[in-house]
Amino acid sequence: MGSSHHLKRIAMPRSWPLSRKTSTWVTRPRPGGHSLERCMAVGVVMRDVIGVAHSIREARVILHNGQVMIDGRIVRDARQGVGLMDVLTL
Repeated sequence: MGSSHHLKRIAMPRSWPLSRKTSTWVTRPRPGGHSLERCMAVGVVMRDVIGVAHSIREARVILHNGQVMIDGRIVRDARQGVGLMDVLTL
């Protein structure tokens, strides 16, 4: 089978600085250079951690305009993982 594309907030890693009982779901990052416990989706970082966007829809608009870079590369995917030592440029 494969891994699930969904992630409930109760089951998310403890290292993520998000509240657990505000809503049911949180965006699961795509597999890539970091493990699930060591990264968060860039859309979640922009909305919940930094506060640049008010919703995931607004975060996707910012991403599709090419205004976000991770480690010097333009990112257009809201589920792209941002790791601990990655440089996020807005």
